[in-house]
Amino acid sequence: MMSSNDDTTEKKTNEEGKALKSATTKSNGNGTKEQKTLVIKPKRKVTFGWIAGMIILILIAVSFVMAPAIEALVGGNKSNEIVFGKYGKDDVKYTSNNYFYDQVQNYASQYKTSDGNGTQRLYQIWKSAYDSTVIFTAVNQMANKLHIIAVDDVVNRAIINSGTYNKDGKFDVDTFQKASAESKASVDRSIRRAIPYQTVISDVGSILSSDAEADYIAAMAADNRTFKYVSLDASLFPDQKASEYALMNKQLFYSMDLSVISVQTEDEAKAIASSISSGTKTFEEAATESSKDSYASAKGKVGTVFYYGILPNFKNADQATQFLSAKAGDVVGPFEGTNGWALYRLDSAPKAPDFTDTATLASVKAYLAYNNDPIITDYLSSQADQFASDAANGFEEAAAKANLDVNSVGATPLNISSSQYMNSFKTTDTKGLLASVSSDEATGKLLFTEPVGTIVKPIKNGASYLVVKIESDAKDENTSSYVKMFYNYLSGSQNQQDLSQAIFASDAFKDNFLTTFLKVILGNTTETAK
Repeated sequence: MMSSNDDTTEKKTNEEGKALKSATTKSNGNGTKEQKTLVIKPKRKVTFGWIAGMIILILIAVSFVMAPAIEALVGGNKSNEIVFGKYGKDDVKYTSNNYFYDQVQNYASQYKTSDGNGTQRLYQIWKSAYDSTVIFTAVNQMANKLHIIAVDDVVNRAIINSGTYNKDGKFDVDTFQKASAESKASVDRSIRRAIPYQTVISDVGSILSSDAEADYIAAMAADNRTFKYVSLDASLFPDQKASEYALMNKQLFYSMDLSVISVQTEDEAKAIASSISSGTKTFEEAATESSKDSYASAKGKVGTVFYYGILPNFKNADQATQFLSAKAGDVVGPFEGTNGWALYRLDSAPKAPDFTDTATLASVKAYLAYNNDPIITDYLSSQADQFASDAANGFEEAAAKANLDVNSVGATPLNISSSQYMNSFKTTDTKGLLASVSSDEATGKLLFTEPVGTIVKPIKNGASYLVVKIESDAKDENTSSYVKMFYNYLSGSQNQQDLSQAIFASDAFKDNFLTTFLKVILGNTTETAK
């Protein structure tokens, strides 16, 4: 699976989509300290931004310094094949000297000097190579349907122009003749299989758009508006109301320092628990060696966690009550989670909440806001309605009276989908709150259809509410001229990106990368280490 930061439809897998991670509730400006909570959170997405870099394929053979290590993972038998997925009728497979093989070598060379976790680096190498191969496979299927082939004359010219046999900036016959037959065959193979792919990608990227289309988009980029807004968030919820809720749900707000070890299976977790209890290994050693989460690099240490923050990690949340009776140093578990098994160690005894403490009350408010509890959303909704009414007589005056910060947003066009062709709230709204709600089509249109001077009805943003004033209309002729001048280039780049996104969203794409990587690549890594 390949994922993106752009707005796109994509395939997801349960195996790849979750990882144990620390989440932080940031200071709300009232001097409250940070809180940590354990949550099951999707892994960071791999973006489509690097796809443009695939357009020019690797045309020459390189010295693959990591080749021995890669081959050690998959075995010395060059006839071995590892199938990671399928596109249409073609397997996306790794085998000796095929495209996937070359891409693994290429990315291994790129990552050889990078620091960080070895397993993560290995995953990046194989995942990048896999994604590249999926696109290559799909595009070549298109080329085959169009009967695009690499004829010898074109291949020979490409070899000359590739620079592989250059000397002093020019193709050198002597260098070519001295090259080994194996090297020549490798270069020829790489170029020959790249030409159909490049032809399709080049054609997709060079489709010209009409002048009328360019004029239309340029006009959209020129029409802008400016805004002001305030945010009414959880920090405004009265301390007294927060304290009343917390006293009725006291258990949720106990805090403790934790360390964690997370693994895939119950047997693994039990074996680790046994080695710790027998003294064979310390908790820190086991976490560093065996844990599959992001805390492994910190010897398993998570830090201070609220009880409510632990609950999402349990398949049976009632088991979490064992934490409340545990002592500092106790190892509890293993417990089954939503994506594996975990052992925990209490690094401090559970601490009862102090509801006179500002930071604790801020945590209560954050909990209510995160869960979108009606207790807090109803309160903030009424406060937002009152502010909107007061703001009709002066936006800044009403904000000062309510002790709210006014956020100003510069000239912005209607750009609901955050098109690359023009500006958007993602760049003009430094606070980012209006940007987070403007992607909703109804909200986006409302902001650009109401008259200038309008105080827009409160907009819900999670548990918070935004009250927006439409300040003025504006023209951005510079961006408009830029769009018109470079529209064909931008459109071509978008066409290539759309093609890549369509490939990964296609029903023809069958993705089994993660399972194969864990079983074959990481499995072989473990065996090699033994």
